[in-house]
Amino acid sequence: MSEAIQTEPIVGLPRNSFSLNSIRRKDRFAFWRESLACLCEAEIHRGEDQLDFFGEIQSVLFDSLMLSQVTAQAHIANRTNAAMARDGVDHYLLMVHDEGNAEFYAGQKSVNLNKGDCIFLDFSQEGGSISGSYSNRSILIAREQLAPLLHSPDDSNLKTLPAAHPLNVILREHLSSVSAQTSKLNMQQAQQLVPATMGLIAACLNGMPHESEAGQEGVNLALMTRARRIIEANLTNPNLSPDYLGGAINVSRSKLYELFLSFGGVSKYIRDRRMKAVLRALLDPRNAYRATYQVALDFGFMNESSFSRMFKQYFGFSPRQVRSKSFEITAAAQGEIKQGRQYEDWILNLS
Repeated sequence: MSEAIQTEPIVGLPRNSFSLNSIRRKDRFAFWRESLACLCEAEIHRGEDQLDFFGEIQSVLFDSLMLSQVTAQAHIANRTNAAMARDGVDHYLLMVHDEGNAEFYAGQKSVNLNKGDCIFLDFSQEGGSISGSYSNRSILIAREQLAPLLHSPDDSNLKTLPAAHPLNVILREHLSSVSAQTSKLNMQQAQQLVPATMGLIAACLNGMPHESEAGQEGVNLALMTRARRIIEANLTNPNLSPDYLGGAINVSRSKLYELFLSFGGVSKYIRDRRMKAVLRALLDPRNAYRATYQVALDFGFMNESSFSRMFKQYFGFSPRQVRSKSFEITAAAQGEIKQGRQYEDWILNLS
């Protein structure tokens, strides 16, 4: 009789469950809005009662992918320039609409989604959605992982596959199979699935017709996306400046200002991104014994008093108050450490 095969104990994949069930009814939509702020700006439909709002997000982290199941009441979500300035996220999202209906829009283009339809979203571009009560499954993908596999990586926003399309059917079956096994997979096994999943998604997108965005608008989009990636990678680099960034993407300072005009200019954009990074660092327990000015120095703020004034003006509370916790931090700040919302950090750091 052969010996039983010995297997290593499975270390489960990181999982997160966020639900509004335990939140007071009058506060539920506010919590939902704050949680979604890591990707979009949410608002309730006019005339809808916020007291009846419900929402739930179940997420599993797969290396450079995040699988999610979302169920929520009707609401509006917008991905604006302001949202992009706050989070710096430029991931892709593949979504299967399981229940309900929704309209997604970007610029002059809009598409309607019904049960079983699949849509691809590019978070480096402005857009939004108007949804009825819905349930969907999605895969959030780090841009640098998928873009090299796409024929037109900056021309895929709002691409859709109807429910009956054979590629959609294959994709839904794959997503269902992977989701059903997440409780049994360890990270090493999950990592083996990532290339196959990426390849299938790329095959679907490359098989769709693309409407190439021509002219200067397309060039500006590509430059903007590249510039934002460089900024995020260099927030602790003391040399990060408009001149540094212009040299990195080979454009003039005036062209940089034009690209970041809607953000108030490139210098303001860099300062805003660093300010958000400092807030996260101050809330990180690993920095609990470091002086505030040392944390600020990491992100290029050289003058302690000047930094404190800017910080309070930006957030409405001082760095010392964050550290002492002598006041009720805003919900947006609490979202950095709130139990059940770890997926927000996964979104911001997916790579």
